Amino acid sequence: MKQFLKRGLAVLFALLVLFGSITLHTIVQSQHYSRLINYVGIVRGATQRLVKLELENRPNDPLIEYLDGILNELNTGNGEYGLPLLEDETYRQNLYELSRMWGDIKEMISSYRSADENEEALLDLSEKYFEKANDTVFAADEYAAHQTRMLLAICAVMLLIMLLTWLFIFWAYSRKLLLLENTNQKLNDLTRRDTLTGVYKLEEFKKEAQHLLDEGPKDEMAVVYTDFSDFKYINDVFGYNYGDSILKKYGEILLEGLREGELCGRVSADNFVLLLRYQEKEEVAARQQAADWKIIQFMHSFYDRQSVPTCCGICCVGDVIEDLKIDGFLDRANFARKTVKNGTKQNYVYYDDSIRRRLREEKDVESRMLKALEMREFTVFYQPKVELKTDKIACAEALVRWQSQDGTIIPPDRFIPVFERKYMIDRLDQYVFEEVCRFLRDRLKEGKQVFPVSVNVSRLQFYNQDFVQRYVDIRDQYQIPPELLEIEFTESIAIDNALLMARIVNRLRQEGFSCSIDDFGKGYSSLSLLKTLPIDTLKLDRFFFDMSSDPERDMAVVEGVIELVHKFRIRTVAEGIESSDQVEDLKRMGCDFVQGYVFYRPMPEAEYAQVLDS
Repeated sequence: MKQFLKRGLAVLFALLVLFGSITLHTIVQSQHYSRLINYVGIVRGATQRLVKLELENRPNDPLIEYLDGILNELNTGNGEYGLPLLEDETYRQNLYELSRMWGDIKEMISSYRSADENEEALLDLSEKYFEKANDTVFAADEYAAHQTRMLLAICAVMLLIMLLTWLFIFWAYSRKLLLLENTNQKLNDLTRRDTLTGVYKLEEFKKEAQHLLDEGPKDEMAVVYTDFSDFKYINDVFGYNYGDSILKKYGEILLEGLREGELCGRVSADNFVLLLRYQEKEEVAARQQAADWKIIQFMHSFYDRQSVPTCCGICCVGDVIEDLKIDGFLDRANFARKTVKNGTKQNYVYYDDSIRRRLREEKDVESRMLKALEMREFTVFYQPKVELKTDKIACAEALVRWQSQDGTIIPPDRFIPVFERKYMIDRLDQYVFEEVCRFLRDRLKEGKQVFPVSVNVSRLQFYNQDFVQRYVDIRDQYQIPPELLEIEFTESIAIDNALLMARIVNRLRQEGFSCSIDDFGKGYSSLSLLKTLPIDTLKLDRFFFDMSSDPERDMAVVEGVIELVHKFRIRTVAEGIESSDQVEDLKRMGCDFVQGYVFYRPMPEAEYAQVLDS
């Protein structure tokens, strides 16, 4: 295109030069034609004057020579007057006859001077000569006019060609600019999109979505928040390349399903958000379900029809009373999605009054939790663990409860997720740990009996570089023997980053803490963790002991796990045990400890102290 434009400009320049040359030539030729016509007129007038002078007996031979010179130059094109030689046939014929008649006039003048010719004959010839001179002037004028018209026509054509060339160059240049602008827009659009899936990055999605919301109308718009129910399973079992291929395909499917004025973006990992338009609200879930069915079909084409379902939260903008920005609608759609994750049977949930109430409760927790920490509204409950060999308390787990100043008990499942989302769970963990240390110190000072206590730490703690040192400092501040404290973390934390977990567990054990894995069996457990992590205790999740269609099979799994971990010299704790039959089964299997309502419920510190004292 650049080469083409250069050539076009060169052609345009050449046309300009040619047009200028032709125009200049036209002007010069016009001047020449005017000069020629003028001199033919001189011949006509001067001849009449010559005849008049002769009739008055005033001969003028210089005038005759002057007229001879003009006529000679008109016929030959050579002379001192710069007269052009016209090639027009009519003009040439008239000029020829005019020249012949001029010769006759000169002969008649000569005869008149010698009195051989009368004046009537001279006057008659002079009149005929005048008429022929007129014809010659008219012929020259017509020729000049014709040539001028031809040159003007050529100029007009050249001007038209120049105009068309300029318009073409302008079009080509404009097209090039448009292509460059489109290319820049595409490049700019690429920088705004997620490289794997092709959908908008979150911040870009929010900008575009807010713009569409501001344009309105909002009543027929919905924000959708969707992800896969357990995408980690896909990555762990089939590999990250396969996981990425699913995300890429899902992005393509979502983009293909968009209509005018709709958007799609990626939050992170397998989380996607959409802004959709609808006529009926049910249409939103139906469209999303159709898209999800396509990705499930895609997954079914690999690995023997293995797939994971999606979870989708939908917030219809018109259903929200508050005047919100896009972040607010995303929060509500995400909140609806989490109800799917928390056990809702349907995979597509609309944000409604019940979810709105839960969101308000969460916002209430969020607004109060900092002050609640300062006011020490959080209390530690203890649930003893019973050693099955002796049927006596051997240790306990510290659990946190929130008792507000008005006496209301807020359950952990309402406030712990909020602390996690607001990245404040580490403060709550340390609060509980310090309360446990204070309790143990008080009893040790009084010389009373104490048992080891396990405290939970959240996922966030393990990404805090000074986490271990901070816990060591708190323990040493209260002068608690290391063997009385156990750090408990969930199985999911260990699976997410086993290498980091191994380093931290080693560091904790070097500092004297014992370590345990909680909720083993709740997710996709990996027995390789038992080889990788130098833990002291494994807590079997209540999942193993819930009612099922095949309890014998469940117990066989439990017995196998207990037997295996004992070979690694790891103690076992069965959680959530509620019946004596389960206790007997666990004794037979060799389980070390039981924690559950069958022996003790979680109890406040004072009540736990009484149990220890008794």
